[in-house]
Amino acid sequence: MQPQAERTIDYLLIGGGLAAATAAEAIRQRDGQGTILIVGSETPMPYNRPPLSKEYLHAEINDAGVYGQGGIYVQPDEWYDANNVEVLRGVTAQKVDAKAKTVSLDDGQVISYGKLLLATGGRPRRLSVPGMDLPGVHVLRTLAEADAIREALAPGQRVVVVGSGFIGMETAASALQKGCRVTIVEPLPRAWPQMVSPQISDFFQRQFSERGATLRYGYSVVGFAENKDSGVGSVRIARADDYSQTEEIPCDLAIVGVGIQLNTELAASAGLAVDEKHGIVVNDHLQTDAAGVYAAGDVAAYPDPIAGRMHFEHWDNAIASAQTAAANMTGGDEIYRHVPYFFSDQFDLSLNMLGYPSSEAQITVRGDMGAKKFTALYVQDGVLRAALMVNDDAEMDRLRDLIAAQAKPTGDLSDASQDLGSLFS
Repeated sequence: MQPQAERTIDYLLIGGGLAAATAAEAIRQRDGQGTILIVGSETPMPYNRPPLSKEYLHAEINDAGVYGQGGIYVQPDEWYDANNVEVLRGVTAQKVDAKAKTVSLDDGQVISYGKLLLATGGRPRRLSVPGMDLPGVHVLRTLAEADAIREALAPGQRVVVVGSGFIGMETAASALQKGCRVTIVEPLPRAWPQMVSPQISDFFQRQFSERGATLRYGYSVVGFAENKDSGVGSVRIARADDYSQTEEIPCDLAIVGVGIQLNTELAASAGLAVDEKHGIVVNDHLQTDAAGVYAAGDVAAYPDPIAGRMHFEHWDNAIASAQTAAANMTGGDEIYRHVPYFFSDQFDLSLNMLGYPSSEAQITVRGDMGAKKFTALYVQDGVLRAALMVNDDAEMDRLRDLIAAQAKPTGDLSDASQDLGSLFS
């Protein structure tokens, strides 16, 4: 016998993060009367994750107020009451019955829904090595995890950062700015080899080494060892291509940033189509194969006209996809078309990336790398596919349009004296 629904909600949003909160705002703008319920497993109100590894981690901002105004939250607390948006915190959705249109929660509630949004995001990947669970070995995804790392960072602390993706590099930069001694361990041979040229990898690596970081590219972590207080005391590494010899790096804490695992289990258990690599399969309206069920944010595997089936684990996609899903949940007919965008801040570098970067593209640098102000343009198959801007975002909107239009270069892209628009057809 199916459990009986305790109440009916017009718009049920599972996830409790940026995508869910953005969808709630967009729904309320289009439907002033429908009931909205956000269900999130974390106890804080919905917040933004980008500052957790940057300005929040090195204490430039705190957890009071909204993002962009000295805090991290999506909306002030009073916004939810004023807009009749209910938020259940510290509660996890356990089961979706797409036929009955109900969701069972771990607090015993069963909610009947009119429209359902799955914005379940992801969780940090963990290393399958000895000592991963030792005190002092951290991952970073949640506010609680950021708080634990922020409390541990102090001048002189020995910090090993595992992984040199954006989370790894941002946490390493924050630790260096806090006066820590930092070692970065990465099995790949250089920074971001799938995305940038060796010249650009070298540029970013120098920013860290010149500030005192030790870079161990081409090495993998094979374990964490205890100190006398039963916390982490060292990280054991080996060459990524030869595990026969290991070495120990003493540390006071370690931060593991090796990507996320998408939270697709709820969707899969409900019988929804799930792409093993990209998440919950949706159409170009962000609807799943179940009537009235949508997905947004990191976990949505949407069709892209250039990249094919993809998902995108960044702040901008969470907002844009949630807005499209909300429009369609409220009777709209919007297709999700979005040039991927992400940003990062490291030391005095403001990074903005648009489009579909690939190391297979022809990458041309426009500007002055020595002055830390340049744009790298990616041309692949004869069209502009991506742009990486470092302290050089004045042309961002134009570049977004050129990438969307699959513009073809007609001039010397390295000539910064030429107007950018005149170099494409």
